[in-house]
Amino acid sequence: MRSVDVSNQAPGIRLVARLHVDLCRLASAICPGTAAR
Repeated sequence: MRSVDVSNQAPGIRLVARLHVDLCRLASAICPGTAAR
């Protein structure tokens, strides 16, 4: 793995994290039993 400046990665990481949260909320709305771990 290459050494990359974290400041360049931060916006992408935030976007991915936000999308992950949205997907988890969507999954819990569709299948409450599956996402409630």
